[in-house]
Amino acid sequence: MKLRSVILAATVSAFAAPAFAVPVATVNGTTIDNSQVQAIMSMSPELAKEPHAREQVVQNLVNMEVLSQYAIHHQLNQSNAVKERLAIAKRQILADAAVDQYVKEHPIPSSDIQSAYSKFVQAMGKKEFEVRHILVKTKAEAEKIMADLKAGKKFSPLAEKYSIDKASAAHGGELGWIVPGMVVPPFAQAIETAPINKPVGPVQTQFGYHVIEVQATRTLTPPPLSAMKSRIETQLQQQEAAKFVSDLRSQAKIDITK
Repeated sequence: MKLRSVILAATVSAFAAPAFAVPVATVNGTTIDNSQVQAIMSMSPELAKEPHAREQVVQNLVNMEVLSQYAIHHQLNQSNAVKERLAIAKRQILADAAVDQYVKEHPIPSSDIQSAYSKFVQAMGKKEFEVRHILVKTKAEAEKIMADLKAGKKFSPLAEKYSIDKASAAHGGELGWIVPGMVVPPFAQAIETAPINKPVGPVQTQFGYHVIEVQATRTLTPPPLSAMKSRIETQLQQQEAAKFVSDLRSQAKIDITK
């Protein structure tokens, strides 16, 4: 497994854990602490599961230190390009630290998580629908397909021949099981009101004109809050972080040269 991106992401946060500051290696007298190894391992649970992961991380940190010392010895750190990259890295690290601290100091209330989950369940609806469709560019084409279906022609061959939604056309127009919240409103309204195994259309959306057939419905059971909590909390944290940045920008004097 490639460790470069994980190691680079963890390098600065590593020295913030003095409890683990036990030397694991030295390179020309420079110490590499266990805190750095622990930081990298904690940031990548999948990496931590690999055999000999700790040894890999230590060896990669040694490689980084050897290369860093080489770069400094050859004054690569004095080049403008490297200075710019270091400045950008410093700015990113400080920005990440600011967001991390804000999120830590502003935990998401349980009530907000519950509210977001309730909205999610409401958006899902109480049913899901097994649907197939034929998408064409014009209303006239859709009307012709509707006429062909009423005359006894089969849905799948017509979808394979005429639908411009090539992904579903290859499977006779099948979209599988969907919930109304997954699709645009006109399509959602059509599947919610269509009789079973009776094509309806034309239904116009921004994609074109649809001929739609609902093949079956079933009761939709939403996942429990326990299964969604972590994902919802992360989404709410991201929203709070975005608001934090927006508030800081509104308080700052910003001049952008065009």
